Amino acid sequence: MMELIERFEIFTNSLTKAYKCIQKIKLAEAERMGMKANHMMCMYYLGKNPEGLTATELCKLCIEDKAAVSRTIVDLTEKGFVRPAERDSGRKYRTKIMLTPEGIEINKQMNEAIAMGVSKASSSLNEEDRENFYRVFLHITDNLERICDLYKQEK
Repeated sequence: MMELIERFEIFTNSLTKAYKCIQKIKLAEAERMGMKANHMMCMYYLGKNPEGLTATELCKLCIEDKAAVSRTIVDLTEKGFVRPAERDSGRKYRTKIMLTPEGIEINKQMNEAIAMGVSKASSSLNEEDRENFYRVFLHITDNLERICDLYKQEK
């Protein structure tokens, strides 16, 4: 039992430390690019989907609520980084949002920063260790999601 408790402590503390570091890096890079940290993931996913994404799709991908994504879309539109794929369709949450040419340039800068950060963070790992880490980590997060789903079902 004690071993499980110690694993819990190591896992949760390491995860929290990693998350806080990632947030600090996002904030620094976002400020450098004239954005807020919460804009980064929307810009990232829009860059991966040049055909555009709806607000609902962005909510799911960014793991954010509709209000946060709506504010981000407004902010990024005002900065000229995103635009609706269709003009005045009247379907706010079903209209696809796309990067503008300025947004595409910012996205390229973001991808360079992401690549550098990931490379530096995992520089002491060989490829096999890296693959094992992601494989195991994805299993753990899937298991944690299943546990959370069980709690939801109990309500």
